[in-house]
Amino acid sequence: MAAIPKTLSKLRPEVKNELPLILLHNIVVFPYSAVTLTIGRSDSLSALEFALDNDKEVLIVFYRGSEHEPSYQHLHPLGTTARIIEIFKTSDDKLRILAEGLRSVEIKKILFKKDIPLGQYSLIKDSSQENCEAAVTLVKEQFQGFAKIRQKKIPDEVVEDVVNMDNPERLIGVVSTFLKLEIEKFIPLLDQISIKKRLEELAVILQMENESLHLKSNLAERAKERMERTQKEYFLNEQLKEIQKELGNEEVDPSGAQEIRQELEKLELSEDIRLKLLTEVKRLSNSHPMSPESGVLRTYLEWITELPWGKRSIDQHDIIKAARILDDDHFGLEKAKDRILDFIAARQMEPKGRSPILCFVGPPGTGKTSLGQSVAKALGRRFVRISLGGIRDEAEIRGHRKTYVGALPGKIIQALKRASMSNPVILLDEVDKLASDYRGDPSSALLEVLDPEQNNSFVDHYIEVPFDLSGVLFISTANNLEKIPHPLRDRMEIIRTPGYTMLEKKSIARQFLIPKQIADNGLKEARVRFQDASLDLLIRGYTQEAGVRGMERAINQVMRKTSRKLLHDEQTRPGRWLVNSSALHEYQENTAVYNAPENTLPAVKGLKIEVTPKLVRDYLGNERLEDDLGTTGRPGLAPGLYFDGGGGGVLPIEAVIYDGEQELLLTGQLGDVMKESAQIALSYLRANRERFGLKMDFDKDKVIHIHVPQGAVPVDGPSAGVALTAALLSSALGIPVKEDLVMTGEVTLTDRILPVGGIKEKTLAARRRDFSRIIMPKDNKRDADELPMDIREQLTFIYHDRLHDALMDIFPPGAFPG
Repeated sequence: MAAIPKTLSKLRPEVKNELPLILLHNIVVFPYSAVTLTIGRSDSLSALEFALDNDKEVLIVFYRGSEHEPSYQHLHPLGTTARIIEIFKTSDDKLRILAEGLRSVEIKKILFKKDIPLGQYSLIKDSSQENCEAAVTLVKEQFQGFAKIRQKKIPDEVVEDVVNMDNPERLIGVVSTFLKLEIEKFIPLLDQISIKKRLEELAVILQMENESLHLKSNLAERAKERMERTQKEYFLNEQLKEIQKELGNEEVDPSGAQEIRQELEKLELSEDIRLKLLTEVKRLSNSHPMSPESGVLRTYLEWITELPWGKRSIDQHDIIKAARILDDDHFGLEKAKDRILDFIAARQMEPKGRSPILCFVGPPGTGKTSLGQSVAKALGRRFVRISLGGIRDEAEIRGHRKTYVGALPGKIIQALKRASMSNPVILLDEVDKLASDYRGDPSSALLEVLDPEQNNSFVDHYIEVPFDLSGVLFISTANNLEKIPHPLRDRMEIIRTPGYTMLEKKSIARQFLIPKQIADNGLKEARVRFQDASLDLLIRGYTQEAGVRGMERAINQVMRKTSRKLLHDEQTRPGRWLVNSSALHEYQENTAVYNAPENTLPAVKGLKIEVTPKLVRDYLGNERLEDDLGTTGRPGLAPGLYFDGGGGGVLPIEAVIYDGEQELLLTGQLGDVMKESAQIALSYLRANRERFGLKMDFDKDKVIHIHVPQGAVPVDGPSAGVALTAALLSSALGIPVKEDLVMTGEVTLTDRILPVGGIKEKTLAARRRDFSRIIMPKDNKRDADELPMDIREQLTFIYHDRLHDALMDIFPPGAFPG
């Protein structure tokens, strides 16, 4: 027990308002309430013994702090006097008493008499009892509601007695006896001296308790209903099984396990896989049909049975027919077609050979996706396309664990299910657009799929058993080879589908695009003819691209406007007002003339439509030609060539030198490699200034500013090295480079020019921009020799392996000394 304060340890004389003090830790006693208390502490036992020897009255006060070591300094200022009615002794030497609260009092002083705690108090006089009828009524109504929903029912006679009570303080005491609340919820009620305030606080407590009991009751009722429904279903299912057995219909299977077992018997499965799946079927048959586990197992097994285990389509090995199909669907793309025919021939010689992993790389609109469809058609296989653009989650490839809510297999297994064959052609479209984040790296998940050494036992996280992908012909497409991770790129055979030449575009337009757009716009029966000049204008003036999508959109726009004009002319032509001769009499004079129906279609059969350059301009507007790059007679300007995922293009590079603090300033969205090329070009000119007639201090106290226009387009790579050097030298000498000349090549500090990639795309870009001469690395001659003959005839290629020699051809004669 806590130490007794010295100020309270002196003996005090007995006074009228002084009673033995009993401290309670977790119980609050109100007047007129009957409570049972267990007394075990020595100070409380002394107070109780003192009260029994006198008039059996005690002072009960609530305190805060430790239950076993009460502090007399943390008592509540208000307490209750109580009369001891009965007393019992417990088996553990404690006393249990029944006490009845008498009056609310205010504690004035605490003192000790022979270690007996005594409390002096004063009675609380409250004059507000006369104006508390409304609060009394509210408490009675709330108590009636409380009595109805209380788990331990309150006798009706008790409720009736409470309703008939006239004494407000007695009402508070009796009602509080039935409230089994935490002590903290009683404190606001105890703090109120006014009876009216206590009644209002008690009404709030009762309302909150009623709402809580209502909520608990509703939850318990719903849980009970659900349990009863589940039990009912279980017993009914068991009874149904017994009834079916008695009727001899034992094959009835509410879980569907028997049907799935029969489907599994039909599949070509290995023994290990079959045993695992039969174990899952047994779990399904033993589970309750309405349980969540049953639904998960049934969905899983249905996926297993719907996969094409061992189902293979028969390949077509006719090379001549395959070549005809490829030529009918695509113009050009000879390398890709040759590789596909090689595969068909090899498969005919060895049917069990492994399928290659092909990757078509090229600009948009060059026929990569449709070429995959043609491969499937040539082989006689099913075709499934999987779009990989923007996929970030590894589970999109490998699937989710079946225990997750809404789990599904990955895209590879889903594609096999759609194909219904185990050897389809699966096109992995836009493989260079894969992304990665905290959920995993899908490109790493593809390593197993695209590795012929591993994909014969591919395990999807959902199906959890190996599936043989060795019969699948995987074809991937990409715009930018550099964006494909090296381990993934190493597993694929790269086949480039470069941009089309002018002649190839015209052939594609006449063989494929124009007939398609004529049919799509309702002009199939008309005789539509595009003049050569119209096609030239449409390609050069409106579609500066490597592929043919823009050209197809332009042709479609011409055909749409042609159809619209024909329909407009038909609906507005003279003579649409017709005379109804049968209606010419005096009673029908208003219906003798009528207008032909507005939905009358124009007669296009045999109609000759000539698409002229003027018609193209009328329908498409002014040509959307790019500027001339400002390459005519301007020092410090050199046109370079670039190649990216969208094809090739011409890149103007500008350089100026002016007075200022010596620095190299680079602007435009230049990548790190291109910035390094600019540094190399400047260092080369500094080291060889005498060879080019530059002053010794041409860059001293000078700002050298190199700018690449079209800054909205990021550019990078080493192939602009020659153009960067030429632009710097042109600015330093004040001499422009030769006209009608464009250049590409990587440079080094030792006067070498190294080969670069994308020669065909760069060459086509130069031709689209009407350049006739190209400076390129000598080692790229083999790439130029593979260009179509019409391109080689239109362009002059100047090959160099030394930067000094290339600059001699780039600048006019006499630009350099000697």
